[in-house]
Amino acid sequence: MKQENSISIRQTIRRLFGAIGNFLVSTAGVRARWMLMGLFALMIAINVMNVANSYVGRYFMSAIEARDREEFVHYAWLYVAVFGASTFFAVWFRFAEERLGMVWREWLTRRITEIYVTRQLYLPRCGQEVLSNPDQRMTEDVRQLTTTTLSFFLMMINATLTVISFSGVLWQISPKLFGVCVLYAVIGSLVTIWLGRPLIRLNYEHSDYEANLRLELIRIREHAEQDAVSISKEVLRDRIAARIDELMVNLRRIIEVNRNLGFFSTGYNYLIQLIPVLLVAPLFIDGDVEFGVIGQSAMAFAMLLGAFSLIVNQFQAISSYASVVARLSEFTDHAERCGEIEGQAPN
Repeated sequence: MKQENSISIRQTIRRLFGAIGNFLVSTAGVRARWMLMGLFALMIAINVMNVANSYVGRYFMSAIEARDREEFVHYAWLYVAVFGASTFFAVWFRFAEERLGMVWREWLTRRITEIYVTRQLYLPRCGQEVLSNPDQRMTEDVRQLTTTTLSFFLMMINATLTVISFSGVLWQISPKLFGVCVLYAVIGSLVTIWLGRPLIRLNYEHSDYEANLRLELIRIREHAEQDAVSISKEVLRDRIAARIDELMVNLRRIIEVNRNLGFFSTGYNYLIQLIPVLLVAPLFIDGDVEFGVIGQSAMAFAMLLGAFSLIVNQFQAISSYASVVARLSEFTDHAERCGEIEGQAPN
């Protein structure tokens, strides 16, 4: 963690955005920009379908409550149509996201391996040791960086669209319910950060411990004949056991933090189902709203709260992502200290 702490958050963010910018202005980035516009259009379509679904569900349930067979059949068919359109847009959105992630990963992997080979980062240079586990940084970390960055970016855009789409719906039903939704999300996010902040350090160390164990096994295989003569089986076994021990100790700590985080996030998500009903059901009982509004408020509350609660729902993924960004930032820092490729500093 000394290396991690030596790299400022500002520097890490700068490099991350620099890498994104370099990708978007590259040859592969032309195609990526078109795909991003397509993804944005699909997100708008999905949110339109979600809002339509909330209203169709509202009138569908009200038709049942009113025992109106004709309206029931009409909105049942509308339900099927909305579900079909939502499925179409959702599947194409996922397909486009995966293809864009693949394009970015290919570009970044080629770029980073070129830096690694051209600058001979596999050799002790610049008065420093060889960077630890470079193979994992160039493969697994690159894969996680590209897919997770894209996923988080799209989630934030989609959350913004969801807030725009459902704030009006929820405010129309009950301004009080809208206020409770915002307050509940803020409290949940703060508690999640407090409970889960150790995960960033633990996930960073976990990647190294996994790689160290794999590297130890590879070394034994590559130097099998030499080790058979110079090193006893007990020493080899102890070396492997030490790597396993440090991995398991760290993994137990991660599991304990996830347990504490799970208690809170699970209860947090269960209450989402109850809060809108508690606030809207009295309005129905008093005759202020129709029966279908109860179901619509539950859906709108859940959608809006999900948009506000990205930290609560994605904290474990965010903590892993932060460690990946730090590890790749170390790689870039190491490369910068060892000179430049063709006069262009990497990002």
